[in-house]
Amino acid sequence: MWSPLYWYYEIRSDRSYSQRILTGDVLNVLNNTGELQRIDKQEFGNIERFPWISVVAVNSNNGNYATYAGYKSRWINLIAVVGSKSDPRNETLYVSLLARIAEKLNWELILEEDEDGNEDVVLREKLLQ
Repeated sequence: MWSPLYWYYEIRSDRSYSQRILTGDVLNVLNNTGELQRIDKQEFGNIERFPWISVVAVNSNNGNYATYAGYKSRWINLIAVVGSKSDPRNETLYVSLLARIAEKLNWELILEEDEDGNEDVVLREKLLQ
């Protein structure tokens, strides 16, 4: 999805969301970024000195999901991220943070759609094991 107000990213194993990781392991990575703080069981936001960002870790059905207050799952196969375009410099900060998270999980980082209409733009590839 493209928006003039927000960047939409995904961190996932692959296009089919085929790999799941225990929730505790994913939350540990998110808790230790230094830029995120937990808002709910599987939802994170920015710390005060970092631009606005919303991060939710879910067990998705083909990229689709819904959450609610207190949402909790045993497994994670998608980290969905929304970041503000209010300052163009935010993009570099977001991509740096999200690439580090993707690297720790050995998942790919995707920009859902760029300004040219390209979908699923790979910003960080998953390394073959």
